[in-house]
Amino acid sequence: RASAALALANAQLQVAGRGLVVTVANLYYDSYTAAAQVKIAQEADLESARTLKLTQQREQAREVAHADVVKAQLLQQQRDRALQDAQLAGQKARLDLAVLLFPDPLTPYTLAVPDTPEPVPPLDDVKAALAKHNPELEAALAGVHMADTNVFAAKSAYLPELALNYSYGINANQFAIYGFDHSRNLGYSASATLNIPIWDWFTTRDKIRQSEINRNTARVVLSNTQRQLSAALDEYYAEAVAAHDQLDSLRLSVSTAAESLRLTRLRYSAGEALVLEVVDAENSYTTAELALQGGIVRYQTALANLQILTGTI
Repeated sequence: RASAALALANAQLQVAGRGLVVTVANLYYDSYTAAAQVKIAQEADLESARTLKLTQQREQAREVAHADVVKAQLLQQQRDRALQDAQLAGQKARLDLAVLLFPDPLTPYTLAVPDTPEPVPPLDDVKAALAKHNPELEAALAGVHMADTNVFAAKSAYLPELALNYSYGINANQFAIYGFDHSRNLGYSASATLNIPIWDWFTTRDKIRQSEINRNTARVVLSNTQRQLSAALDEYYAEAVAAHDQLDSLRLSVSTAAESLRLTRLRYSAGEALVLEVVDAENSYTTAELALQGGIVRYQTALANLQILTGTI
């Protein structure tokens, strides 16, 4: 029973430690996402500044109306505010992560997430790792083993109890082998006690029923844990596969949006497009970049969830 209790305590400790890992992983990717959004906001601010400068040049050449300049100024102001908000969110995310990592939250650090992440591991390997290293499953198994030992201990109260006691030492007022009268102070004694249970007012029966109910509860918890882990595994794996498959499409969208912005700005410089088209192209490019960063973080998060679920991170 002591060994089973120790195994259960170790498994519960691993579950608690995994909770800390989940917190750090979430804060890590939150901080990385916030930093990426700051970078994208800076690029969008520069693009809006270029558009504003272009509209002002065309207004001075009397090629467009002042309304184009006003529209570009409004866009520039929006980009400035968005950049300030992104920088504030990024600073907050960095401090939240630094609180868990360093004694001084103001300690500088950098985060690195690869643009080409590792591929999704095979499903069979993930299932095998889940069966071996998941702390929640280990805790549920240890709980069932602990409940089995409690049932056995409760049933053992019906058996006779034999206790043997042997003592050897000094039973005298003087700490010595021989007394003043040369008598030997060292001695020994032995006793045996046999308890035969006959009647205990159904106490043992009630304890057995209680331990069996607890064992059934532990088995239900184990079954529920297994089903939840199986569902979570399928969910996280499908999420990882879907996120990985969308990365190429997201990168293509970014390159297409960048080319569209370049061509739209050239058409506007030639007087063949409206300033609203330039604004829409800038918004599309910024949205595509944000979607790409979100896709990368989504895939990395899905991989981290799989690794946390299988106990490999």
